[in-house]
Amino acid sequence: MEQRDDPWQGRDLRPRLRRQSRAVAGAQRRHGAGLALVVEGAVRQSQDDQEAEHQEQGRAKARHVAHPTHRGLLVLADVEVHVLASGSSGNCALLAAGRGDDRVVLCQDAGIPQRPARALARVAGLELCAVDAVLLTHRHSDHAANVVQVAARAGAPLFAHPDALGHAERTSEAERTRRGVAVRHLAAGCDLAVGPLRVRPLALPHDAEPTFGFLYEHESGARLGFFTDLGDTTPLEDGALDGVDVLVLEANHDRELLAAGRYPPHLKARVGGPLGHLGNHQLTDFLAAWTPSSLRVLVLAHLSERNNAPELAVAAARDGLRRAGRGDVRIEVAPKRGPLSVGPDLVARP
Repeated sequence: MEQRDDPWQGRDLRPRLRRQSRAVAGAQRRHGAGLALVVEGAVRQSQDDQEAEHQEQGRAKARHVAHPTHRGLLVLADVEVHVLASGSSGNCALLAAGRGDDRVVLCQDAGIPQRPARALARVAGLELCAVDAVLLTHRHSDHAANVVQVAARAGAPLFAHPDALGHAERTSEAERTRRGVAVRHLAAGCDLAVGPLRVRPLALPHDAEPTFGFLYEHESGARLGFFTDLGDTTPLEDGALDGVDVLVLEANHDRELLAAGRYPPHLKARVGGPLGHLGNHQLTDFLAAWTPSSLRVLVLAHLSERNNAPELAVAAARDGLRRAGRGDVRIEVAPKRGPLSVGPDLVARP
């Protein structure tokens, strides 16, 4: 694998990082360096708290809710994911890694208007205009519409494949030049370093060539995978996800709902085809065969409003995990929109 030079070398990120650190500083003080996982309705604490957690689990089973709800936020050791939006109406996620002066925040896709995106980011304790890098998965507007604008406001580089840009005026070369956005070439198999975070793009089968998913790995070993907009799971098989603790994976449509729905035949063929979107049945088969032993949380994303339902996607995922002998994996569903929020006190706000 080609290793890219760190484009942040020499930049004074301390003011920006201090702003980003405030949102999690209180949580880190309370839970210490062993902070392991925050997810909707669950907090898994450090090893020092395991005994108390075991006792709490028994009580939680009786009342079905162990902790306050934290919509859309995952915290894994030194890596966080904030899913601000997910679906055909727009996609945007923030990934934060590290602590103190090493803390960085990345924006993956920006397919929703900036004003609601900034509001959702602030609810999550982050500033969209202070991200350290913007990553683009592919050219479709529900992912690409505002990546140039977000990068310009943040003064951050935009990592994208050249073929993913210029398909609309908002990502054109003229617009990038006018806004002073530096574009850095993104390619499958070429890792890039962002502070303590290593990002590996993986090419995905989709009808917007090229399309990427990303593996995020912190220097501590925490790994997270984020993959939507793929017609089949071949690139994720054969150990590609080994060591991944949290997996954000597409569950776009139910096969029967898609067939019976109002989409015209050509659109049904596109969505359900090998360069379309991942269906629930494909999700089940993939998880049954390829769930990594390290996986602790599965987040289902990019659900179709017309051709799927959260309960159907969750049932499909649960079936695949059961067949893999992994009933212990927690399943979450990324919402179409937030609010997504967690403060230093780990209490969700509407």
